[in-house]
Amino acid sequence: MENSNWIKLNEGWSIRSLETAEELAPAVHRPDYKGEGWLTAAVPGDVHTSLLAHGVIPDPYYSTNDHACRWVEAKDWVYRQVFDAPVQEPAGGRVFLDFQGLDTLAAIYLNGTELARTDNMFVPLSLDVTGRLRETDNVLVVRFESVVEAAKQKDVSKFWSKINYERIWFRKCAAHYSWDWSPRLVTTGIWREVGLRIVDSASLRHVFFRTLSLEADGSATVAIDAEVDRSPGSTAELAMSYKLSRGGREYRFEAAVGEDGQASVQFRVEQAELWWTNDQGTPSLYELDTQLLANGRIVDERRQEVGIRTIAVKQRSEDGKPRFTFVLNGREIYAKGGNWIPAHNLPGSLTSERYVDLIELSRQANMNMLRVWGGGIYEEDIFYQECSRQGILVWQDFMFSCSEFPDYDRDFMANVAREVEHNVKALRSYPCIAIWCGNNENQAIHSEKMYYRSDYRFYGEKIFHELMPSILERLDTTRLYWPSSPWGGNDPNSFDEGDQHNWAVWAGDVYPRHYGEASNMNVSAYGISYRRYAEDTSKFSSEFGIHGSTVKETLRRSIPESELYLGSFELDYRNKDYEPEKATITMAAYSGLPSDLDEYIDFSMLCQAEGLKFGVEHFRRRKPENSGALIWQLNDCWPGISWSLIDYYLFPKASYYYARRFFSPILLSFQESGGRITVWVTNDTDTRFSDTIVLEVTDCFGNTAYEERILADVAPNHSKQIASYEAAETEWRFGVINRRDRFIRIGSSYPEVYDNYFFFAEQKDLRFSPCRLQSTCTPTADGFEIELSTDRFARFVKLECPIDHTLFSDNYFNMRPGERKKVRVTNRKGSPVKPADIRISALNGVKP
Repeated sequence: MENSNWIKLNEGWSIRSLETAEELAPAVHRPDYKGEGWLTAAVPGDVHTSLLAHGVIPDPYYSTNDHACRWVEAKDWVYRQVFDAPVQEPAGGRVFLDFQGLDTLAAIYLNGTELARTDNMFVPLSLDVTGRLRETDNVLVVRFESVVEAAKQKDVSKFWSKINYERIWFRKCAAHYSWDWSPRLVTTGIWREVGLRIVDSASLRHVFFRTLSLEADGSATVAIDAEVDRSPGSTAELAMSYKLSRGGREYRFEAAVGEDGQASVQFRVEQAELWWTNDQGTPSLYELDTQLLANGRIVDERRQEVGIRTIAVKQRSEDGKPRFTFVLNGREIYAKGGNWIPAHNLPGSLTSERYVDLIELSRQANMNMLRVWGGGIYEEDIFYQECSRQGILVWQDFMFSCSEFPDYDRDFMANVAREVEHNVKALRSYPCIAIWCGNNENQAIHSEKMYYRSDYRFYGEKIFHELMPSILERLDTTRLYWPSSPWGGNDPNSFDEGDQHNWAVWAGDVYPRHYGEASNMNVSAYGISYRRYAEDTSKFSSEFGIHGSTVKETLRRSIPESELYLGSFELDYRNKDYEPEKATITMAAYSGLPSDLDEYIDFSMLCQAEGLKFGVEHFRRRKPENSGALIWQLNDCWPGISWSLIDYYLFPKASYYYARRFFSPILLSFQESGGRITVWVTNDTDTRFSDTIVLEVTDCFGNTAYEERILADVAPNHSKQIASYEAAETEWRFGVINRRDRFIRIGSSYPEVYDNYFFFAEQKDLRFSPCRLQSTCTPTADGFEIELSTDRFARFVKLECPIDHTLFSDNYFNMRPGERKKVRVTNRKGSPVKPADIRISALNGVKP
């Protein structure tokens, strides 16, 4: 959202540390102060990023350097800037000093006078400095108190918390204190923009665009609400001017600003071009220009992109059964995507380009929803802008995760209320926002903790069940408010209704359980096996995941060469999971245990990719009983080994390329139960899918034991079984006696529909002849094309390139003997990539 009358003060900042008990020297507030130990600082940014730029701390992402940076969190830090007043104060107007984000405990001084203190990373601070500015040499100082030291003064004895207790009382990114995929880097600093806002007679505070209804004739009724702040003493006549435009068509309206500072209009848009997710249509956006006029003169204005669309969540089917289905513009959709964590531990290191890259990669993987996880941050505007532009819905958690909170404390609750109100107003006009969610897992964890506690109270209940609903009832009723994720049923994490987090797979949680019962774990090969997804009868799977290694190039950049081997301390250090042995258990059961680092990377990626494939196929076959699959997790905040599909350097892992296939609009899949094999077609499109599906049973040499052509006719937005084979047919029909060297393939006549494979044994038990891959390269306008062929069945064909942003049209796939497959190689940033930069291999490839 563009805002006029804003003068940035991002340049010319310096920082230095103070001991927590050290007084701020009065001389700091003088323009001619020349103290020692000051370093230039980037704003927006954080202390760590600035110290890194000056070489004061080592790169915290390399080796174990994050521990060498721990001293930073124990200090207080002072930001200082000297600036000239850029303009004269308007007659009868005001000047505000606006901080868009201060992390976290800050005292602000202007010309030696303390103006304010703030204690919430997620709430901007606006200070009226009218009459306080000098023409030259204004000294602006911000002192940040160490949240780590401040936490030592807080009583947390009555609460439970996962990961860390220091964070409970402070409104700050929880993941900064570490998580099971993140190092500990407790940041501080001016993490968003700072500037002066010049206000004439009045200022435009918020603009809310919303769709009221969609009509059968293709028109839409929309509303625009503006919130205006009038300067004290101003008697100007205030009015709003609105212009909504797209493709040469414009709608113009004016509205008087009332005594309450509100100005609203409702109007009809003919032949409305609707905002759709990328898989359902075009995410059409309109440009909304809003101008505030005082006595007919423009005194403030905004420009933003908005979308015409309705969004709802269907929680009951027509026959009364539980559902959790998003309904976009009256059409039920299946949500496919991932959970978004902060894209970097250090806010000052994040760029708009990184946001765009990650969201583009999400869209290219056929995702239509991302969940902003509640232990991170309310993301930058560019995140929501890009999701809106690229047709990706956002499940928006409020920033509360895996902890109790002091909802009995008046000041804390007032702080939270400000946070909720600000962020709802800031985000509610984005068409991508699909749902507001109170927190991540708080109620579900409390249900487990109750069994072991004498105090059954859920500290935080008033936030999620009283405060948030009341604020949203006032500010935004166009979306569902959901108290937590997961939520629904007898237990908050029930399969029976609402959304569900499945951590039976990988973590070994035992389901079902009921509210208040003791939690049980089964960390055995069966207990954490991905095949347990077949037991999942949830309505919406908002979190589930499996660990997988990052690519070798990322490890090379992050680990000393001497530690690049399987079993090294440094390799293990990349994995922040509290029970890393689960990776060994998973590989032992499915791929077999690796003998070296290269095998570990391949086997770990294979287990992750195949496991997620199994789960998503199961969830999608069950539509509409299950209406969403959001994988944990999409991205990484550092170069670690985690549940991510895309690693820190934006190298897609095997699971990412698998996701492209298993999230594709038309999905062919197998289901096996008790030896019975069924074949399914899942159609997420709004058109009927008709085709002849080829099913063949072959061996690694290409010998076909059985072939069948199956007519498929699947209605729009449906999933349908098209063939079934009893257990006995595996032998007498398919001719499969030795299950170690046979497999089934199904394929479509449509090239955009991916083949799928069914193996009769686990990967470690398969016996495929070594294959020899051949390749030729042909230049293209934006890269080159590799044509691959193989003499034997090739399992898990992998193309690797160490050059950032190199992308393959397909990767980590299977190939049949004699098949010729073309893979396009491009670099999203235009960096030169040569055929010699590509390494091609297969799990059963002949070793060089």
